Parts: sequence; C-alpha cells; structure tokens
Amino acid sequence: ILAMNPFRLAGDLAHMASKCILIWSIHWNKSAEGTHFTSLTPSAGISFLTQAMYALVFLTRYLDVGFRFVSIYNIAAKIAYIISALYVLMIMRWIYPRTPESQMAWRVAGISLAVACLFSLVFNYRFTLTEILWSFSIALESVCVIPQIILLRQTTVPTVITSRYLLALGSYRALYIFNWIWRYGFDNVVDPIAVLCGLVQTAFYLDFAWVYYSRQRVKLRDGVLVDSEDYQRGWLVRWLGGKDDAPLEPLGGGRLPIDEEDALEGRIALPIDEETQAPASDSTTKTVQAPADNTDAPPTSL
Repeated sequence: ILAMNPFRLAGDLAHMASKCILIWSIHWNKSAEGTHFTSLTPSAGISFLTQAMYALVFLTRYLDVGFRFVSIYNIAAKIAYIISALYVLMIMRWIYPRTPESQMAWRVAGISLAVACLFSLVFNYRFTLTEILWSFSIALESVCVIPQIILLRQTTVPTVITSRYLLALGSYRALYIFNWIWRYGFDNVVDPIAVLCGLVQTAFYLDFAWVYYSRQRVKLRDGVLVDSEDYQRGWLVRWLGGKDDAPLEPLGGGRLPIDEEDALEGRIALPIDEETQAPASDSTTKTVQAPADNTDAPPTSL
C-alpha cells in the first residue's frame, strides 16, 4: 500500500466509501426507495440498473482475481468490490423495496451495454478474452451512473444519502485523474482507454456536483436535500432527464381537450382550475350558477 501513489489510494478509498454509504443508507431506510427522510415528499431511491451495471463492471474487470497475483491489497480490493456489488443487488432484489425504473432508464441501459460491447471489440490492447472484458468494463463504468441520474430527475426531492453517494463516486473519479497525471509524470505511463472513458465518467459526476453545490437549499428535519428544479442548472444531467420530470399539462395551453361529441354540442372547454375549482368555504362568497332547465321559468321577452 505504501508503494502506491497517494491519489490512487485516495481514489480507491473514496470508491469503497461510496459502497459503504450505499449499503448503510439502504439498511438505515430499510428500503432502496429512499423514503426515510419524509413521508410527505416523494424521494428518489437507488437505481437497480446502475447497481446491476456496476456489478457487471466488477465481474468482467476482475475476472483474473483467481489467477493473477499483484498484491494482497489488490486482491482484497477486487474481492471487496465484487462482494459489495452483488450484496447490493441481493438486498435490492429480494429484501428491500426499490423504486421502479422508467422505460427511458431501461433504454439507456440497453444502449450503454451495446455501445460498451462495440467499444471493447474495437478498442483493446490485445484481442483476448480478458483484455476485451477489461475494455468492456472500462467503457461500461463511464456510463453506469446515467440510470441513477435519470431516477433522481423523475422525483421531486432526491434524498441526501443518494446525493452523497454520487459525490463519493465523483471524488473517486476526480482523484483518479490526478492518479493518471502522477503515473505519467513519475512512471511515464498513459492508458488512453482508461483516460478517455474516465473523462466521460468524470464529466457526469462533476456536472452533478455542480448541481449539488449550486442547488436551492431545502432544510428538512433530517438534512439538506436536492430539489428537482436544481437539476436545470446542470448541462449533462439536464439533458439526461429529458421531459420525464416535467409536469403533465393538458392540450391547448391549459384547456381540456374536447372530443367530437362535445364539439358538436358547442361545449366550450374551461381551464382546469375553473372546471375543477372546489366550492368556496367562505359563507360570504356567492356562487353564480346557471339556471336549471325549468319549464316554470318565465319566457324571455323579445
């Protein structure tokens, strides 16, 4: 461990800290939905797709854990990553409830897997199984966080635990950038595949970190949360969210749609707030209503 450069070691510790934060938050909430903080406000949970993709990353990258010895620390870290990833999947799948994923998240996850497969077949250092799987894991890890960000964007207030979890992952990637600089300066080693994919992944985390630190600060009993409107301040996360979190509005600029029958009868659609307005509770307020169909009503004089 002492022979490692400090940025690599700090990055590994930040990565493991993110796993500990994730596991602790799920057990503390007794749910992967993230609803511990307030029952009145919907909050985002942990993305099962993101965690499944991370598990696939570790399984494909550390396939050599049984037959390649580098150091005790290296083997222990690989085993810890694999076990923690599979453990998270287990408790999310069979023990605690989780937030359903949107069709957009499933679509993005499928596209990410396809792109990572294609990337690994084109960009690798040797056309062997271990090298192709390593390249696949590097490419897939760069986009693993996208389903999690999409899930955060679909709810009103994501929990602070999820935010800290993503920030820990962002710190891990940022520290690895300094690790690359250190290796280039002291060892004259550059890994273009890892650098390229790492920069893509770091861009997502830095954009989320900017949103987190420039957010509107909402103080609740259990901590500081991130409001969904704050995601508009980012560049990548705003693009990823699309319109999934936009409020549903009726057609016609606030007017109810009219079907053909009502249109033939000459019915005019009123704005939603006028049609569904509840009766006023104030007794002094008078409500004017149209007269009912009454044959005893006096005829209108011409």
